[in-house]
Amino acid sequence: MYFGRTSRFSVRRMALFVSDVLTIVLAVFLSAIMRLGWKIGLEYLGDNLLPLTSVSFVFLLIFYAGGMYEREVITQKLGASFFLPVVVTALGLVVTILAFYADFELHIGRGVLLLASLFIAVGSWVARRLLRMALGYGLFSKKTLILGGGREAEEVLALLAAEPNSGYSLYGIVSVEPGDAEAFVRGVPVLGDIASLREYVAAYDVETLVVATPPDKAHTLLHVLRPLRYAGLQILDYVSLYEELGAEIPIDHIDDEWLMHAAMNSSRIHIRQIKRVMDLSASVIGLIVLVPVGVIAAILIKLTSPGPVFFRQKRVGREGRVYTLLKLRTMRQDAEAKTGAVWATAGDRRITPVGRFLRKWRIDEIPQLINVLRGEMSLVGPRPERPEFVALLKQSIPFYQERLMVAPGITGWAQVKFPYATSIEATKRKLQFDLYYIKHMSLYLDVLILLRTFRTIIVGLRYAEEPENGSVPQTAASPAGPASGETANA
Repeated sequence: MYFGRTSRFSVRRMALFVSDVLTIVLAVFLSAIMRLGWKIGLEYLGDNLLPLTSVSFVFLLIFYAGGMYEREVITQKLGASFFLPVVVTALGLVVTILAFYADFELHIGRGVLLLASLFIAVGSWVARRLLRMALGYGLFSKKTLILGGGREAEEVLALLAAEPNSGYSLYGIVSVEPGDAEAFVRGVPVLGDIASLREYVAAYDVETLVVATPPDKAHTLLHVLRPLRYAGLQILDYVSLYEELGAEIPIDHIDDEWLMHAAMNSSRIHIRQIKRVMDLSASVIGLIVLVPVGVIAAILIKLTSPGPVFFRQKRVGREGRVYTLLKLRTMRQDAEAKTGAVWATAGDRRITPVGRFLRKWRIDEIPQLINVLRGEMSLVGPRPERPEFVALLKQSIPFYQERLMVAPGITGWAQVKFPYATSIEATKRKLQFDLYYIKHMSLYLDVLILLRTFRTIIVGLRYAEEPENGSVPQTAASPAGPASGETANA
């Protein structure tokens, strides 16, 4: 049985957003007053209301693209938490200078702008520290009960324990079967059985109920759960809780029924035309703007290593159709002469020095905009893989073929959440992010992914750490390395 999320609204993110708006407005106001004095400062603010409002919008957009509203930013330790606000604010300052100082009609005082940036960096960091303190006191958390027991309840408890700032305050477990009210599971009390569920919900003012039972038993609980749902209670199962906390789908806990339910509620059919219009527009503009960068890169490739400038490789697209992917060559021409088809790895010696730079900043992927124009790819979607590896991965990973139901992308949810995979186990993890994208595909999510890709490029993050138990033997039937699509010269 599948119990989906009832709302994707986050009180925490909204609180951070409002605090950032207030921080930026207050920072600009204080900067103008401190720099120009009270009277002249107020006149300056009134005369430059439009550009200052635009600057505020730029900072908020950069904050969003930079991941300032992610849970990880809130939960970071004191020292590490200050780094991102400083970097993102500095980036916002650079974008503002490039955008506004190119137009001399929109004048913003440099002193005011620099001082405001300092206040914004400090203020946004303070807001996140205060929110972390609030979370420690249980604010912005949903009062939660678990309905169930056994292995399923253990899994839910382990999931919540791994996310201490998940936003769920657990009050106890209600057993489906009559049991001992004094018992504990992982230190969490078993309050009683299902006969008293409504009393426990009322007594603890519960907002969320997590159903932790085998799928066949969940059907028998519907007559009990429906009245609670109508009363406004959020009802989740393990899959939907995992999805909410990690923005991925745990493939070991889903089946064809779940996939069918997700397909029935997916909007991908409705946005396919919108995606195509966005793909065509962005690829045309991108090719025009990035041609100079591509030409310089092509010259460097030609001067530093023998072989062609462009690299062509067969990839599997939507519905299993094979097409030729285009990239700027980043590896030696004979990279697979002795090994055959293998995945690339972090620090791969086959990559040329110029190629390493191109990969870091994703310049090598510019020619893929031609694939987008042809309709073989989209800007956003699962990363395309080679036919040799698709055959292997379909045998090794459940539901791997689901990612072939949408067009592959230059970037995607899996790429920004788990940049590079270095084993079949890591590829399985990436599939969980791909399934999340396929289920929630929307224009909003595409724009979010493009913004986060921009952050990824700025940071230069390309490889994820390989799990200790995620190695794959290098055999003809099981190539070793990442299954991210970055294979050989790709």
